[in-house]
Amino acid sequence: MVMTKNKVLLVTIVLWLIGCTLYGYYYITSTLSLPEPYDAYARNWQFQLLAFSLVRLPFLVIVLGLLIGIELFLFVKMESRER
Repeated sequence: MVMTKNKVLLVTIVLWLIGCTLYGYYYITSTLSLPEPYDAYARNWQFQLLAFSLVRLPFLVIVLGLLIGIELFLFVKMESRER
């Protein structure tokens, strides 16, 4: 089975979304399970989801951009080798 460039990019993005979702869930649940001397406003899902999207998500988006860039570079390299 030959994977086209679009299929590879789609699989990468879907796996990235699944990974981000699982990592976000882990981040939020582990933060909410910390001992009690924690600020009351920070002990809810909405605040932790906001914190995740401001602190962790930008780095994950950069990683996705790097992965897509590497994949596109490899596809260009393979296309030039086939000629």
